[in-house]
Amino acid sequence: MRAVLFDMDGVLVFSEDVWFAVYNATLAGFGHAAISRVDFDAIYGNGTEADRQAYMPERSASEIDDAYARFFAERLDAIRVNPEAEGVLRALRAAGVRTALATNTNRPLADRILESTGLAPLLDAVASASEAGAGKPDPAVVRLAAERIRAPLAECLFVGDSKYDAEAARRAPVAFRGYRMGEIARIESLEEILTLRID
Repeated sequence: MRAVLFDMDGVLVFSEDVWFAVYNATLAGFGHAAISRVDFDAIYGNGTEADRQAYMPERSASEIDDAYARFFAERLDAIRVNPEAEGVLRALRAAGVRTALATNTNRPLADRILESTGLAPLLDAVASASEAGAGKPDPAVVRLAAERIRAPLAECLFVGDSKYDAEAARRAPVAFRGYRMGEIARIESLEEILTLRID
């Protein structure tokens, strides 16, 4: 294993509650009714374009991203860093394993989250769906993350927490571990990555 690619939300940081509030604030700002947590959970992690198609088709993806950034800025202090993240990222770097983020969150907001949580300096690269041109489950952002650290996909592991991550890994293709999700290739702790041998 030469490199590890990470999803951000739900893996390195825990931000689902924040995203739920941001999503409904965005809907309200555009004159739409709020959605339930069940409805939100069904689409969470699918990217801005999917959000637009599902609930805000009259808006552009850039308008929605701008609203997300505005409402997220008010709630940055509510994001919780995965307590394992820093130690695992440092251990991977010490072992010569490169790391990159592959996230559906747009790049400016992803950078802001990484800076506010102190994780930015611990990653070798960041790739976002807004840069790759498509969000997971499309594999474009996973491939871009690997390219940015000059690692062949065959030598990478991708760690995610959603069905969109798993599908992107399958289509990339790249080895995958589901962080607290899935029945096969599941890990309960980020520290398990340090003992894996991916061929």
